[in-house]
Amino acid sequence: LPDLPKDQCVVDDANVLSSSTVQTITDLNAQLESSCSGAQIGVLTVDYTGNLTTEDYALQAFNTWGIGSSSENNGVLILLVMESQEYEDGDYYLTYGDGFRNTTLESQASALALAQTMEDDFVRQDYDDAVTTCARNVAQTIADIYGVSLSGGNTNNGSYNEPAYDDNSSGGGFGDIVLGFITILFTVVLLLIIVSVVVYTFSGPLSGLFWCF
Repeated sequence: LPDLPKDQCVVDDANVLSSSTVQTITDLNAQLESSCSGAQIGVLTVDYTGNLTTEDYALQAFNTWGIGSSSENNGVLILLVMESQEYEDGDYYLTYGDGFRNTTLESQASALALAQTMEDDFVRQDYDDAVTTCARNVAQTIADIYGVSLSGGNTNNGSYNEPAYDDNSSGGGFGDIVLGFITILFTVVLLLIIVSVVVYTFSGPLSGLFWCF
């Protein structure tokens, strides 16, 4: 397991990330640490995990490094493995601290929604975009949990923001009623015209026959 240098959040042991990606993660962490009770996102890339599975290796790295606040246990680790026991083309995994239990982050991570944001880029071996996309989604989820914006502005005094419900059931009021009435009236008139044409078509020859007699 590579060492985590002090004051760093990215260990690119597989040498697959650019300096701009490292800077992006560093900037995200600066905002999270200041406005989300010391929350952190750690990123680790390795060539292989030895005898450990990807999940076990991620958990070992997370616990050894102590990502996030020790009191809040609000860290997240994104692990990329270039070659694993299960997949020759590599693997990835996301793990998090107990401070995020019963939160949006846990539900999304449990559904693999967060980790799988890396899938397409990872398959293309575009590890920069894979890490950046996943880290930004994780950071946004953490910010939502703490009720803050990524720029540091508090939106709800630190509590979780429930999504606003957009109620469109009231419709357009009187205008919709008039439009509905006109639509019904037009439909009735059209049906009457069709019925009249049908009646005229089938009664025409009979009327002529009766007239002859």
